[in-house]
Amino acid sequence: MPRTKKYIDLYNSEYGTNEQLPSELVVRFEEINNETYPQVRVTLNSEQVGDIIDDNSYSNDGYRYHDVFHYTFATLLGWSPCARAMLKRKRKSNDDLDRIEDGARAAITEEAISLIIFNNARNNDYFNKRTKVDDTILTIIKNMTEPFEVRLRSKTEWEKAILKSYEMFRCLIENGGGIINFNLENKNIIYQKLN
Repeated sequence: MPRTKKYIDLYNSEYGTNEQLPSELVVRFEEINNETYPQVRVTLNSEQVGDIIDDNSYSNDGYRYHDVFHYTFATLLGWSPCARAMLKRKRKSNDDLDRIEDGARAAITEEAISLIIFNNARNNDYFNKRTKVDDTILTIIKNMTEPFEVRLRSKTEWEKAILKSYEMFRCLIENGGGIINFNLENKNIIYQKLN
């Protein structure tokens, strides 16, 4: 059984640079319109990160921009197994962390959380002009993340991360993409339009 560790802000200071979430990410979300449906390419330092994404839906609901949730969770919660996988920053030097915290179950949990929140947000104008997230959603998230290191994050921290991720999501939708600076050290996230 893994030993219980004291909370570490980004859950990575004990590991080499190649296993740490970077202190800053400048991520470009660029919409690619093809004849059938819009897609988004996500790049970091001019290199594509992850797959080109579409909404995977019959409706044009913007889910193609959902990677913004993962980067926001990494920035504000210090946790995103999906971002670690996309950035190739899994903690492979520790078998338990690689298998459990950065493994498939954790990534699937994060994707499920993103979808649960998205379905709620879609019915609530993507949290536009909202300052609260339904407490039932926050309780579900806390229950889902209980097996993982992020269990130490409070409902309030989750709520802030969700609301900020949707602020960025709305900017991306409204402008057909954009560049977002995620600063994990000062927990600052800034959006700018594409040139």
